[in-house]
Amino acid sequence: MKPLPLFRLGLLFFTLITTSTYTRLAAQEFTLRGIVRDTSDNILPGVSIEVSGSEVATRSDEDGKFSLAIDSSESIRLDLSKDGYLAKQMLISQLGKPIEATLVAKTDDTGLIRLIKPISMSHSLGEIRRDRAKYENRAMDEKLYQEIVERYGEKPAEEAAFRIYLPPRVPTINGLFLISEHGVGGPMIEHPLVREFADRHHLALIGVLGNAIQRGLFPASVLDEILVDIAQQVNHPEIASVPAFTFGHSNGTGFSASYAAMRPDRVIGWVSFHSGGSWHLVFPGVEKVPGLVMHGNQDSYFDQGQTQAVESLRRERQAPIALLVDGESGHWPRNREHTFSLVLAFCESCLRIRLAATDEIESDENDNVEIDSNKTWNRSELQPAAIQSGWLGGGYDRAAGGMQMLEIARYADFSGDRDSANWLPDESFAKAWQTYGATGAPFTAPASAPLAE
Repeated sequence: MKPLPLFRLGLLFFTLITTSTYTRLAAQEFTLRGIVRDTSDNILPGVSIEVSGSEVATRSDEDGKFSLAIDSSESIRLDLSKDGYLAKQMLISQLGKPIEATLVAKTDDTGLIRLIKPISMSHSLGEIRRDRAKYENRAMDEKLYQEIVERYGEKPAEEAAFRIYLPPRVPTINGLFLISEHGVGGPMIEHPLVREFADRHHLALIGVLGNAIQRGLFPASVLDEILVDIAQQVNHPEIASVPAFTFGHSNGTGFSASYAAMRPDRVIGWVSFHSGGSWHLVFPGVEKVPGLVMHGNQDSYFDQGQTQAVESLRRERQAPIALLVDGESGHWPRNREHTFSLVLAFCESCLRIRLAATDEIESDENDNVEIDSNKTWNRSELQPAAIQSGWLGGGYDRAAGGMQMLEIARYADFSGDRDSANWLPDESFAKAWQTYGATGAPFTAPASAPLAE
């Protein structure tokens, strides 16, 4: 083989170098697609997603999804950020693979006590759905639990976290606010409005988180026993037996509805905020407790039969329950302060009607009752919700959409179908319910007040 002339050898070397450089620098257009969730597996809309070192940026949509068109053949870095969450940077090396990102919520644990309890996954409400036709309409008692365990076997335990806020300088706790921290429940337990409500009424806030409990658990004795342990550990023995409110968001609504259904003697009122389904809204017994089912008309999960579930509870079980629709909201609250204010207004009204026979409530000029929060609630039984003593509200028109000013009236004065109309505890909450549905805020606010977070 003859050696190549120096000129041809140099030309070949130059060609190899330039070809290699071109291959390395040649840009190829990719479309990155992905979804952003929080640590409870909830979708996160409005997340800012930027490609480091470039001007390419986007935001996740109402379903937490995003897409980015980039010109690159190499790894890139994404910067993700959202108010209320820790910023995150991700190295993306497989450009054609769907991206799954998780953001961790910022938390302020000041004043919170954290306890960990193991709970068998056999207590999760998900076990009931193994055979919906057989189990869903059954009372969620010990008998049902044993039947399911005998059929499917006992599942291992997983850790559940409990975060507890105790109002300062309060010798006796009057009640509890049990909050599933799935979704917006975590920020709720830390919000100043909610803590002020707890301080005023001498309530302990207890957040629950973990696969075995955050979506609901059964039978009620499991949570009852945990509350006994918490009562002992925080030196407030009354926590073991005082009445409670319950709240849940998304699949966490299973927690709020199920404990109300199992313990109607203990739960003052329950709230389902933007649920991920409807099967857990109709548990046997839930009709004995005032309930509020909230939803966003633009929520992709608002097609799971929630409207029909509430109408069925009203018509067939005469349940004290209402549906409240925010015509411009998706799966998350547009404004947390407005949402929490509305929830607390519901709780105040439930207190007025369910503790109305106790000594610490007095009538005012408008025939409402006010609670003296400086006194200890007595331990008499909760009063039942008297349907004909409440108010009624009209139904939301999903076909029309948008924010809607719906009719409200005393039960006797309501012009529509009383059997299926939304039931509201009293005039005060009826007005808050109507205003929230029309404006997104529970009370009339200045026009300049921003609605978005």
